[in-house]
Amino acid sequence: MEEDGENRKDHVLERLNKRNKDRQNYLDVKLEQRSKETVQNEGVDYFAQSFTQQAYDIEQRLNELSSGDAPPATSDLTQRFAAITMQIQELQRYLTASTMFLSDFKIKSCQNILNTLTASNDEARQRLMPKKKFGFSGKKTATAIKQKPPVMKDKVDSSTTKTPEKSGSNFSWTLENRKNEHIVLNSTQVNGQDITISNVNHCLVELQGHPGSVQVSHASHCTLLCGPISRSFFAENVDQCTLSIACQQLRLHSSQSTRIYLHVTCRAIIEDCKAIEIGEYNYDYPELEADYLQSGLNKSQNNYTDVADFNWLSPDVPSPNWSLLKDHPDPNWNALRRDFVSNNHNNEHKQQQGVINTVKDPASII
Repeated sequence: MEEDGENRKDHVLERLNKRNKDRQNYLDVKLEQRSKETVQNEGVDYFAQSFTQQAYDIEQRLNELSSGDAPPATSDLTQRFAAITMQIQELQRYLTASTMFLSDFKIKSCQNILNTLTASNDEARQRLMPKKKFGFSGKKTATAIKQKPPVMKDKVDSSTTKTPEKSGSNFSWTLENRKNEHIVLNSTQVNGQDITISNVNHCLVELQGHPGSVQVSHASHCTLLCGPISRSFFAENVDQCTLSIACQQLRLHSSQSTRIYLHVTCRAIIEDCKAIEIGEYNYDYPELEADYLQSGLNKSQNNYTDVADFNWLSPDVPSPNWSLLKDHPDPNWNALRRDFVSNNHNNEHKQQQGVINTVKDPASII
């Protein structure tokens, strides 16, 4: 009997010790959790204060440029706009580095502020430092075809479009209203420039160099191959296209059924998009390594798997609007280029001979 009493006593003590240990473990976990939450909240508060202050400083600098009775000299404007652009880029990097502890709503709000600052900066630059833009329309191409036998041009004629000798100037190329064309801009035409592409259909566009920025609007059934972009790539209303892009920032809006081979050093952003496929950047040409160095992009840092979808705010469930390319062979750009040029040339020849009335769709890239 005495032995049974001792066993029961030991059993009770063991249960009490186990309960006390479990309770202490629970308290330790809760204490650690509260500590983490405190640090995170302090991080969020500091970020909000710092981001707001930097955004306000940028806005004040833009207001100072616009409020003067007489605009500063061109050289001074160039330096001031370069400094403001650098501030915006630094603020973008700060936001990107802080996304790990920010809510999706906070990220979107801050990104909208950055977008507004970027637009205001571009508007002020255009107003105070207007620059001549060159447009290439389909009408001019049609006229040239009537005057001489059809020739498939793979490159923009440098004799009709002058390019500045100094890289990084405010010169800008605009490609618009093109259809069924293979367009190539080389490094002397691209390096440091702002490239705008709009209203293109069934085209193959190659930018061999390191542009400053690239903007694409209303592209359908096109392929765009681009060297390293120093700053941002922005695209909207892109439908059934293939893009091979290396850039610091990527923003894609109102687009669908598009495949992107991507190198991006910040977090990529999509909004109002669906059926977007993303793989690793794979465009190649002889000067690619040198262009990476000139662009300032970090070749070893590629965040192509990290995409923020502003229409999908659930942190636990992946966005259904984009996916990574898996078990998909890389395109053979040389072979696809040959097919595209060959098909276009044959169709143009047949059209000139009256064999067909319309140009058929070129080789499919996507």
